[in-house]
Amino acid sequence: MTPLQTESMTYRSKLPQMLDRHEGQYVVIKGTTLEHFSDSYEQALDWAYENFGLDPFLVKKVASDQHFCIEY
Repeated sequence: MTPLQTESMTYRSKLPQMLDRHEGQYVVIKGTTLEHFSDSYEQALDWAYENFGLDPFLVKKVASDQHFCIEY
């Protein structure tokens, strides 16, 4: 499984709990861990680059209408 697949699965599985406290924010996911939440995409991306450099991570808006189309 690729890092993006792992992080996408983590997003989907943890979305219900994230919606309760973080709807509308942006989450940084590394592997299977929710690392950070920010109010803007730019803030989340800056935080992720500062902490992970060029290692893979996912930044995604926490919203109930988010969809993924990733082949496994």
